[in-house]
Amino acid sequence: MAETTTFGEFLRAHRLKAGFGLRAFAEAAGLQPSNLSNIEHGRITPPQDREILDRIADLLNLPEGSTERATLFDLAVQGRDRLPADVATFAARTPGIPVLLRTIENRGLSQAELARLTKYVNRLRRKKA
Repeated sequence: MAETTTFGEFLRAHRLKAGFGLRAFAEAAGLQPSNLSNIEHGRITPPQDREILDRIADLLNLPEGSTERATLFDLAVQGRDRLPADVATFAARTPGIPVLLRTIENRGLSQAELARLTKYVNRLRRKKA
């Protein structure tokens, strides 16, 4: 799939890929068809509510933890001074995250350093519950 640059383009491309017409998808997502059309065409801002974004991602068959699902959340806040809803929820319930983010900001890490940090974290083993 060609790389998209806006939430609306991403949503429309994945909606069509999933075989949904605009009205059917809007109904399943709990949105007005006119609002969905306006979101896809960039005339109104994407939803910010985690539940709505999760519902959209589920309808589009974007698995939890997938790059595509993260992209949907990231694009919803693109150009806004907000964290994606999934990240904000995690940060709010995980005490160390604000400290980690402030540390990263204060250290002024480059994009390359952030990429290395991400690779390192991805290599860490998960603790068993």
